[in-house]
Amino acid sequence: MALLNSGQLPQMAGGREGPIYANNVTITDVVIDSRKAIKNCLFVALKGEHTDGHDYVAKVVAEPTNFALVNSDFQLDLPNLIRVDDSSLALGLLAANYRKQFNIPVAAITGSNGKTTVKEMLRSICEREFSKEMILATTGNLNNHLGMPLTLLQLSKEHKVAIIEMGMNHSGELTYLSNIAKPTLAAVNNVMFAHAGHFTSIRDIANAKFEIFTGLTNNGLACIDKSSEFATEWQQALVKRNIPVFMFGSPHTNCYIKELNEQYATYITPLGELTITLKVLGRHNYINALTVIALAVNMGCSLDSIKLGLEEYTGYKGRLERKTAFNGALIIDDSYNANPDSVKAALEAIQVLAKPYWFIFADLKELGEFELDFHAKLGKEMNQYSLAKLLTVGDLAKHAARYFEGDKIHFANNQDIVQYCLANLPENATVLIKGSQSMHLSEVVQGIISQG
Repeated sequence: MALLNSGQLPQMAGGREGPIYANNVTITDVVIDSRKAIKNCLFVALKGEHTDGHDYVAKVVAEPTNFALVNSDFQLDLPNLIRVDDSSLALGLLAANYRKQFNIPVAAITGSNGKTTVKEMLRSICEREFSKEMILATTGNLNNHLGMPLTLLQLSKEHKVAIIEMGMNHSGELTYLSNIAKPTLAAVNNVMFAHAGHFTSIRDIANAKFEIFTGLTNNGLACIDKSSEFATEWQQALVKRNIPVFMFGSPHTNCYIKELNEQYATYITPLGELTITLKVLGRHNYINALTVIALAVNMGCSLDSIKLGLEEYTGYKGRLERKTAFNGALIIDDSYNANPDSVKAALEAIQVLAKPYWFIFADLKELGEFELDFHAKLGKEMNQYSLAKLLTVGDLAKHAARYFEGDKIHFANNQDIVQYCLANLPENATVLIKGSQSMHLSEVVQGIISQG
C-alpha cells in the first residue's frame, strides 16, 4: 500500500476527520482485526454478531500513526478518527477509490464450483508470465464484501495484474463487488445449485452470477462459456451494453477442449493447440482449466506460461487434496466446502484411484427448501460409484444415507468417525471426505492423519 496517505482517507472513504487528525502519514495496511493494527495502519471498526470493533478503537489509535474508520454514532472523541455513516460500506468505497489509481489488468472470477481453483490456476500461470511478486490474488476466503475490498487495498505499484475471486450467496452481492473492483476481465466458471437456499431456481442463481459483469471497465471483456445454457442471453445482454465478449467452450469458438480423458486434455486456443496433464484429480478440473485458459490468453499470457502454470499447479487446501492416513491409506481431503454438484464431481474423481472407496459425508448447507430432495438424490447417485462404505454425520447426510444401498454407518459427531476409522480403516483404502465447511470435517482429516 504505497499510494495511500492519511490526508486522502476521509474523502476516499466518504467520511469526515475528527478535530485531532494527523495529515501526511503514509498508511501501510488496512485491517478489520484490531490485533493486526501495529503502526501506520487504518483500522476499520465493524459491528459484528458477537463483537463490535468500536470497542477496540481507543487501543488502536493510542499509537499516534494509526487511524480508525468509525460509525458516526461512536461516542468517544479520540485522535485520528474518520466518521462515516456505515463503516462496512465506507471500506468498500475506500477500496473502490484506491483501485482507480491502478491501470492494470484485473480479472474477476466467480462460479458455483471451482472459482478458487480457477483463481489459483490463473495465479500459477501469471507467476510464470510476470513473476510472483507482480501478482496480487485473493487469499483464503477473502472473497466477500469485506475480504475483497481488503484484498484490493493491498495493491501496490509493483503489481502488474490482479486476480480477484468473488463469492456470493444473495442477489446484489456481485453487483456491489464488481463495481468496487472494476475488473478489466470477468468470467463465471459455472452455474450450479450452490447457496440454493437463497434462490428459487437455477435461473435466479444465473442472474446473480451475471452481476459480475456489471462493473467491467469501459474497455473490459466478458469471458462466457458457450456451453452454458445462459450463454446466448448473457452475450446478447452484454452486446446491448457495448461490452466486448470472448466466447469459449465449444468448437464454434476458438477456445475449447478438443479431447478430454482422465490423463490429459487437449485445448484449442487463440494462441495454438495445447495438451495439458494436470497434477490435480478430476475431469472437472480440466474443465476448470478451460476457463483459466480463456482468462489467461486475454491477459497476455503466453502458451508456454499457460502450459507450465497449469501443469505445475498442485491443488489447494481442502480441495481434493491428497494426504496420507495414519496407516498409509490415501485420504482425499475435499472438506473445504460442498454442494450437490461438487459432491458428484469428487466421487467421479476418485474412480481412478485404488479401491476400496470409503466416503465420509456430512450435511450440505444453504439448500433451503430443496435440502431433503438434494440429499435424497445424492444418496441414490452414490450407488453408482462402487463405494465400499459410507460414513455420515449430520441429519441431512443421514437422510441421504437412507437411499444408499451399500454398507453405511451414521455417527453422532466427527470424533466418533475418527475413532471408527482408527480401528477399522483398511490400509489400501481411498477415503473421500466431503461436506459443507460448517460441518468441520477438517477435524476428521486431522484426526485420521495426526495419529502416528
